[in-house]
Amino acid sequence: MTIADESRSARELIADRRFGPYFFGNLFSNAGNWFQNIAAGILVFEITGSNTKVGLISAIQFGAILLFTLWAGKLSDRVNRRRMLIFSQLLAWLGAAGLAITILAIGDDNISSPLPIYLATAVIGTGYALSLPALQALVPSLVRPGDLKQAIALNSVTFNLARAFGPAVAGWVVAAFGAGVAFGVNALSFLPLIIVLSLIRQREVDMSGDSDGSITESFRIAFGDRRILVPLIGTLAIGFGSDPVNTLTPAIADLFGQNRGFVGLLVAAFGAGAAVAAFGLGGFVRRYEAERAGAYGLGVLATGMATLALAPNRWIALAALAIAGVGFIGAITALNSAIQDRIDEEVRGRVMAIWSVFFLGVRPIAALVDGLVADAFSVRAGIGVPALVAGGMAAWLLSNTVSTRPAQRESIPAP
Repeated sequence: MTIADESRSARELIADRRFGPYFFGNLFSNAGNWFQNIAAGILVFEITGSNTKVGLISAIQFGAILLFTLWAGKLSDRVNRRRMLIFSQLLAWLGAAGLAITILAIGDDNISSPLPIYLATAVIGTGYALSLPALQALVPSLVRPGDLKQAIALNSVTFNLARAFGPAVAGWVVAAFGAGVAFGVNALSFLPLIIVLSLIRQREVDMSGDSDGSITESFRIAFGDRRILVPLIGTLAIGFGSDPVNTLTPAIADLFGQNRGFVGLLVAAFGAGAAVAAFGLGGFVRRYEAERAGAYGLGVLATGMATLALAPNRWIALAALAIAGVGFIGAITALNSAIQDRIDEEVRGRVMAIWSVFFLGVRPIAALVDGLVADAFSVRAGIGVPALVAGGMAAWLLSNTVSTRPAQRESIPAP
């Protein structure tokens, strides 16, 4: 085994001069997102009194992903990914800073329309959509090949560690200092990642090949090989199975007679479970074949959600969400690794753009289904449906692991 094939621990990777600064810059940026989301939701609800208009914030964000991410993936295979990330982060920062300045100048109580929030959300969402493929595709150029699985887990942990503390702190900031200050914190949170991206130097990667650079080619690669398509389908189930954390936590808090503060605790429990588990996931994914590891993760996610649906009290609900978070991070890391291991650099950005659409594009549909089931039947039923989807996909992945397992792990070259 060569040095490049040896896997370092999470602690060693975080201390790495390339990956470590990127990890912390990404963590600060993701924490800032929660200040934006919490403050925007509270302020729009106070202005309009409409849950639908609050939901429009997410619709604008994910609409930008559906509109721009595939094109961004194509672009990231043609340009320097680090520079593309700097540009996209600067664009999002402009939207965040503009909103913070506007709200601080006018004051929370004097905002009569949600339009400034919607406009800023569109700019921030566009920057996020442009960055998604490059964020995923950049990771292999920051670490040695043997470190990829652990690096993917740590890249995911930045989202979940931010989820573990971001909502609670953001809610306190909005209550104590106002939405404008929270928007300002979000604007400042972009700067560490922009600085890190400006200073780090990525490893040289081979971008040569006979790829034609088209989006059509990326779909042909992703859908034409079951070793890539199966993890992509599994990724859909992860997004669907974890949606109650985004959609139903206010109703879950009400179910147990708790106030708004408990909503933050529910979200934080899920994020904390994922964050703690992520530091040991490199060995877990290496121990099992990738699809099998993803199936186990989905099984744990389904178990956590099913326990939440049946929870008799709030303490078991919190523990169930922590378990679900463990399964979520295990599944997303394993299936992401399966895809990243099997694609070449010249198509990585475009294929990971498809992965981003599979992972995030299902959320509006999942939110609608969960909400409709919860309103028509019960909150517990609304949680149970995603649990069944995740459990069913876990069984399907296990049944497909043998048929899709290659004789040896190798990259899939562009046709």
